[in-house]
Amino acid sequence: MAVRACPHCGAEVAITGVVAFTNGVDCPKCAVCLEVTPGARTISTLCGLAAGAIAWSLASGSTSDLGGVLPTLYAFLAFGIVSALVMMFTAALRNAPALPVPEPVHASGHASAGHDAGGHGGHH
Repeated sequence: MAVRACPHCGAEVAITGVVAFTNGVDCPKCAVCLEVTPGARTISTLCGLAAGAIAWSLASGSTSDLGGVLPTLYAFLAFGIVSALVMMFTAALRNAPALPVPEPVHASGHASAGHDAGGHGGHH
């Protein structure tokens, strides 16, 4: 199986992990979060779509009972297999962008209209 190198430290990253986790695979040596480059994603997607279109057109002439389902099934399988295989050979890694840190929501000093409108306030 092919291996890809971490752009940060040069350690080898198994391509099976890269294909399975394209948006976030951790480097086994330096633990930097990596992702597949957009160019490799585009190439693998286009090849998968082309394979799916070819599979659909070859299977669309079927006159069996499953003639309406088989072209879609074969196109789906062809897309999944071909796009994964192309990704294995063309995947290049880059440092993933840092995820934004969510900020906590601060409670406001006054009650909103939604809480008082239910008739729960104003007990005398």
